[in-house]
Amino acid sequence: MFLEVYAVKRKDYTDKTGISRTCENRRLIELTGARIRSSSLFPDRAEIILPSKSTLLCAGTYETLVQRMAKATNGIARLEEDGC
Repeated sequence: MFLEVYAVKRKDYTDKTGISRTCENRRLIELTGARIRSSSLFPDRAEIILPSKSTLLCAGTYETLVQRMAKATNGIARLEEDGC
């Protein structure tokens, strides 16, 4: 399963979620061994903990990410097209 998100490393977070939604922050994450959790820093964001123990802060809530994964039919939960 793959999940496409806007994400930055947790150390590079900012209070403004919209700043994270840029083409350069768009990532396709392979979820084998990864975990998703609600962010302890921001209620409107989720964190993905990669197998390498790196943590990415996503522009989306835990519930939003889980709903997108549940609706994925081809193993890839893509973002809606936005010009990137």
